[in-house]
Amino acid sequence: MSEGVAARDPRVRRDEALAGASVLVWLVAVAAARPIGMWLAVGSAALVLGAAAFAIEGPAMRAVARPSGPLVLLGAGVGVAMACATHLLYPTIARFAPFVAHDTAALYAAFRGPSPATAALAVLPVIVGEELVWRGVVHAALVRRFGRVVGLGACALVYGLVLLPLGAPTLALVALACGLAWGLLREGSGSLVPPLVAHLVWNVVVLVAFPLEG
Repeated sequence: MSEGVAARDPRVRRDEALAGASVLVWLVAVAAARPIGMWLAVGSAALVLGAAAFAIEGPAMRAVARPSGPLVLLGAGVGVAMACATHLLYPTIARFAPFVAHDTAALYAAFRGPSPATAALAVLPVIVGEELVWRGVVHAALVRRFGRVVGLGACALVYGLVLLPLGAPTLALVALACGLAWGLLREGSGSLVPPLVAHLVWNVVVLVAFPLEG
């Protein structure tokens, strides 16, 4: 579909409007995270936007979110590899950039705001919502508009930039790197399942099971 035809397609315009609105709402939620807490602000945005994306996109979203054994295994393998790389690189990076350790401690403090039981129950639906929004709606709209390479990179860049209001540049850089990895999984597999599983595994390993500050 050419850019001119795409611009006149009501479905494409709807999808791009949904992507733009999702990014704006996500930015507002991140800005509200300091006064009301990350879980309440960003978690609620992920759940609401994810549900809206699934409802609006309908069959198209269900088609790319259908799980299978190979897709789950691919995502789990990439998630474990990313978690291992995070643990291997963190000590060296923190040694040469002390602000990284400060930002990491702030992230863990925000993550541990609710009780462990609440966090354990919330992490799966929040990540599902986040992936439906970012690798589902935003990634698809940008790739359709700008092509695979530019669209993938633009989605990862925006995914990182919207976290800057938290005042933790390390988190924005980590989101950029993870966004690139999960976007590549999305494009390479043609499915949302591998990035979703990789995202979940990385969060559970790095934030819960084997925290960096430990």
